[in-house]
Amino acid sequence: MTAPHALAVTLALCVCASALAGGDAYRLSAAPARVEFRPEAGASDAPTGSWWRDPGEFTRAGSTWLTVGGGVAPDFSDNTDFNAHLAWSKFLVDDVEFMLELGGWYHNQPHDDAFGLNPNLVFRWHFLKSEDLAWTVYADAGIGLLFATDDVPQGGTHVNLMPRAGAGVTRRITDDGARLILGVRWHHISNARVNGQDENPSRDAPMFYAGVSFPF
Repeated sequence: MTAPHALAVTLALCVCASALAGGDAYRLSAAPARVEFRPEAGASDAPTGSWWRDPGEFTRAGSTWLTVGGGVAPDFSDNTDFNAHLAWSKFLVDDVEFMLELGGWYHNQPHDDAFGLNPNLVFRWHFLKSEDLAWTVYADAGIGLLFATDDVPQGGTHVNLMPRAGAGVTRRITDDGARLILGVRWHHISNARVNGQDENPSRDAPMFYAGVSFPF
């Protein structure tokens, strides 16, 4: 190839390189290629849809909670029962809570007062709730046994049944999910006539209670 031909070829290659480089034939980049995966517009890091909820969210199936509280049950005569309780609960399905509760009692009654322990099984249905779960309204029912240091009521027995049913509300009070619980229920004590009708005095009263529930 003669010198003029070689010069012409060289100029042609420079022109092509300049066109491919956007007019800057003297700045060539050898940076490695980089591949990025970007979410589509509007996508978020968290799953969306009504099926997804935060693992600690109240009323969600599978979530577990620890509750501490207390209450009072006056029968508007000579008897008043005072309660403190600790409960563990789990939502079996959305909105339906199964609870294991241990209550401690002080029975203020004529003649001999008594102390008692009271294990319970309770089912609670949160049938009404706000969209953001700031509050719920529930109904519940359960049954337990009372083991007392003296006859409760007077003239009865040391061991009794304690069925219950009632309603209440919960309200979220902290950012990490703790909730205030306020409720009222039917408070009943009797021995189901295990020693006959004559030794089965019963006690019925409204019980007013409050508690705080924490994700657990």
